[in-house]
Amino acid sequence: MNDLRQFRRCLGKFATGVTVVTCADRAGKPYGITANSFSSVSLEPPLILWNIARVSNSLTAFLNAEHFAINVLASGQRDVSKHFARSDHTLFDSVEYSRSASGAPLLPGSLATFECRTFDVHECGDHYIVIGEVVEFSAGDGEPLLFFGGDYRALAAAT
Repeated sequence: MNDLRQFRRCLGKFATGVTVVTCADRAGKPYGITANSFSSVSLEPPLILWNIARVSNSLTAFLNAEHFAINVLASGQRDVSKHFARSDHTLFDSVEYSRSASGAPLLPGSLATFECRTFDVHECGDHYIVIGEVVEFSAGDGEPLLFFGGDYRALAAAT
């Protein structure tokens, strides 16, 4: 395959939800990254996965984290998604959040939250696949923030 831009454009034809994955390092410093690579893996045990690029500034924090959280963004959280898509280690300086029992940052207003214990990590190409065992979860009401074709989208009413 020699046209990676076209490959990426083709991948963008799959609509996804948008999440911010969060963790804290051993000193308690919070980290967050926007990801649309979230997926369920298993109901028993309850497992999810997400992917992180090898070039991510937060890679070491996430690979060493015993716990992390998946914050599924609601339609009104486009600015949150864009904020955590930046490569900046001061991302939490201007963001409201609380902490899970394990210390992972939780973002208010999220459509759903999955608090996870790191279950397994796999090296795969230019990314790592992080599998988490869900230890707590919660869901709110609202519409999801969606991503399709390189842009944010909204659900359309069923006809």
